[in-house]
Amino acid sequence: MLKQWLIWFTNISMSKSLFPAGKTAVFLMAHGAPTSVNDIPLYLKNIRGGTDSSPEVIQIIQERYEAIGGSSPLLEITKVQAKELEKFLNQNGENFKVYIGMRNWAPYIQDVVNQMLEDGVEKILALCLAPQYSTWSTKLYFKAFNDALEKNLKGELPPVQLIGSWANQPSLIDAFVEKYHIAMDKINSLGYEQVHTVFTIHSIPAESLELGDFYDKEYDSTVKAIVERIKPYRWYQAYQSQGMIPVPWLGPTVESVLDRIAKIGSKPVLIVPVGFVSDHVEILYDIDIEFSEYARSKNLKLFRTESLNNSPLFTEALASVVWEHLV
Repeated sequence: MLKQWLIWFTNISMSKSLFPAGKTAVFLMAHGAPTSVNDIPLYLKNIRGGTDSSPEVIQIIQERYEAIGGSSPLLEITKVQAKELEKFLNQNGENFKVYIGMRNWAPYIQDVVNQMLEDGVEKILALCLAPQYSTWSTKLYFKAFNDALEKNLKGELPPVQLIGSWANQPSLIDAFVEKYHIAMDKINSLGYEQVHTVFTIHSIPAESLELGDFYDKEYDSTVKAIVERIKPYRWYQAYQSQGMIPVPWLGPTVESVLDRIAKIGSKPVLIVPVGFVSDHVEILYDIDIEFSEYARSKNLKLFRTESLNNSPLFTEALASVVWEHLV
């Protein structure tokens, strides 16, 4: 597949009509993460649009970060993803520069937009590192990006392409399938055969769907594409990492799904987080610590697929998304 992609890449890169005169900027946007537990009060304030969190909430979040080593690896992983993507895209010439910007921590989207414009890029393709589009997440990243452009624009605006959904991009599905098989090989080597597979994605307020968000359909499309390939023994969909604001959140929760599985008896469970492309607190704490402890209390053995992180297939997926939106 990679060989065929490279042939396509070579043919397209020779077409001058697809390239602007200068560099094309690819802007990868992510949530952001504090660099230490001392940063958490300001980090939470950023998430809440300038509103301070209560001491109790701050303590809860600080304890979670302390449990995973005091900080999140999200920024460093995203830097590697950007580096690998830029290398992949520039195999036939230095036509692309990949930037990263965070919505809730440094490097902030605002500052990186400044840098792109100062660099004189001729075109910008911006995408959120969450494959499933949502007004609760993706739309907010796009708003931050557009606000930054309006504040910093000096002269003519370069052409901008905002990339929303890439929930079932073929190479993305390949990457998830690869991680699934790696996990299953490990589980099978331990003597387990009938494994319950639980797909997860970040929850959002339930009201979003009533207001026209199609996040649940995006989630369904990712899972459907994976299930058609892996044909798991039994599989479920759940929403994880519900927020602390007192509103209804999308479910079922992971805990409720584990309860269902536990009623069948002591079983191995494989969690496949398809709404995340990097290790972060939702993976390293919510799944690896909180859900693992809950599973043990139900006499279940919990496993998790590796995050995509710097997977070559994931790099190919990002490159494919970029190329699809250049045509």
